Amino acid sequence: MSTVFDFAAYPVLTTDRLRLRRIEHEDADAIIDLYGSPDVMRFLSQPIIQTREQAVGLIDWLNALYDRHEAVQWAMTLHGDDRLIGTCGTYAWDRENRRVDIGYHVVPALWGRGYATEAARAITRWSFDHLDVHRVQADCTDGNIGSERVLLKCGFKIEGVWRESCWEHGRFVDIKQFGVLRREFE
Repeated sequence: MSTVFDFAAYPVLTTDRLRLRRIEHEDADAIIDLYGSPDVMRFLSQPIIQTREQAVGLIDWLNALYDRHEAVQWAMTLHGDDRLIGTCGTYAWDRENRRVDIGYHVVPALWGRGYATEAARAITRWSFDHLDVHRVQADCTDGNIGSERVLLKCGFKIEGVWRESCWEHGRFVDIKQFGVLRREFE
């Protein structure tokens, strides 16, 4: 086992095409583009981000989770272009049971190019290497085929469906649960 991440310095991850870095106030307009998109918000229950003030509030909230050692949320950027094209990260780190959840979102104009898969692989690898977890898990609303494909490409297995377990957009929805164990990912 490696040393567990101590949150002393914000991790920056690089992949073939992406650089994952801390989300900053300068990303507010890109956050509005991402979380103000009806296509992105279709499968999320959080409020739509429409103003700079709301965007900065979300950025501050995400960074506060990091400061409290609860989560790591990255801005997804392309090499050579520091503009945020999406977000990804960990949350619900359960140290006792050695598991963590991950999530990812990409602006719709860049869907279908593999960026979410590349980011999900990177944060899954980082979680196994730095959080001393036995499993990484993720869930998505039933019908979110794009997110399901990302998880399956990353080696996650579908583990079940939580029937009508979340209230999204005025209705109850089913949530599909996925997971990957350290030995399966390696």
